[in-house]
Amino acid sequence: MRKLWVIGLILIFVWAACGKKAEEKPEEPGPGLPGVTAGMMSTLTQFGSSLEKKDFAAAYSSLRAMVQDFWGMSPLFLRNVRFVKNDGNTFGIYEPRETEEYAPGEVIYLYMEPTGYTLKQNGQGKYDIGFAADMSIEDEKGEILGGQKDFGQMAFSSWNFSTEMCLTLTYTFSGLEKGRYKIVTTVRDVGSDKTATCEKWFSII
Repeated sequence: MRKLWVIGLILIFVWAACGKKAEEKPEEPGPGLPGVTAGMMSTLTQFGSSLEKKDFAAAYSSLRAMVQDFWGMSPLFLRNVRFVKNDGNTFGIYEPRETEEYAPGEVIYLYMEPTGYTLKQNGQGKYDIGFAADMSIEDEKGEILGGQKDFGQMAFSSWNFSTEMCLTLTYTFSGLEKGRYKIVTTVRDVGSDKTATCEKWFSII
């Protein structure tokens, strides 16, 4: 197995959103729509009623409540996974990299947007958010060249029920010959048993 060193690895979390406290107890399914709870149907009705009255503030609050209900039901998944030019990113604000080709030892920045992670309200009224991650790197034959489990553990608290968050993972590898390689990253939700994995190919030229 070729020698591989993971030189640097950085996780950057950014979040911004608003909403009310999520329901802690599971609800019974509501009528009409599979998977939709009675509470969600009630919130949807409130949204329609507020919109009809042109009470947009109340309608927005109802939409946010729906998002929180969805968040509790959803598995963890990773959206918009892409290589970017640097690590100074916020949610939806980044510079995409035009190519997936890198020089030996060049820094690799991988951007992603997790969805469905756990937000638990603590005794202070803040929402606790946490992630951990594992990574490995493979060649085109599927041989695992290296990796690290539990390389990052990050915990944050927010006054808001924050559903807009991005992670930027920064990798610097040495010992890779010219060729194509795959980074496999598994993100774990600290507040639950939810996990999500993404794969991204790149080339050393």
